This record gives sequence, C-alpha cells and structure tokens, in this order.
Amino acid sequence: MSENSTLRVLVVDDNQASADTLHWTVELFGDTVKSCHDGRTALKLAADFRPDVILLDIGMPGMDGLQVCEALRAMPDLKHVKIIAQTGWGDEQMRRKTATAGFDLHLVKPVDPHVLEDMLWLLRSGRKAA
Repeated sequence: MSENSTLRVLVVDDNQASADTLHWTVELFGDTVKSCHDGRTALKLAADFRPDVILLDIGMPGMDGLQVCEALRAMPDLKHVKIIAQTGWGDEQMRRKTATAGFDLHLVKPVDPHVLEDMLWLLRSGRKAA
C-alpha cells in the first residue's frame, strides 16, 4: 500500500459521540470510514466492508471488544485487518488481554488525533505502527 492510498477504516464504539469524533477525524485524513455501535453489527459490517483497519472499543454492552476481536480473527477473509483497541483502560492487565484477543495495537482514550494520523500514515505506507 503506498502512502498516498486510502485506507478503509471501521470505527466501532457504543458511545455515539466518541464514534462520531473518530469517524470524522479519520475522514479528515482522507480515508474511507464506516462506523457502528455494537459488536454484532461490527462483525456484519466488517464482512461486507472489508476494512484495512478497525478501531474497536473494548467496553461495549453485549459483545465486548475482546469478543469481537476474537470473532474477527476467526474470519478467514479478515486475517489481514489491523485491529486497534481504543479504550479507556490503559493498564498492563488490559493490554495483555487485548494482545491475547488478537489486537495489533492498544490506544487509550481520548485518542490523540496526531497519534492516530501518524499510525494510519504508517499503515498506508506499509510500515508497522509501533
């Protein structure tokens, strides 16, 4: 993927304001974005939209982000997707849980737009985000 290409980004957060803010921010970076507010819808939308990146909240009612990530990792067509936790929980125990569930990165809310922009730029240009 060249650094000028756009990413397909799925934002999943049960908090509408948080999802909208991330959605608009990623749109400003020039990427294609879809968003939803629960785990089951996220699985359906991911299968149809085929995102390059998923920004996934952890603390959601019903199916939480850890369960959603595990389900996404079990879908053969979505093995390539970079799944990024975006959560209010930044402690080491939660970071281990997100890594075990299959997340590629862990961002703590509120997500700094500059960090997000840099991370997406790295993904666009084919580099691994740290």
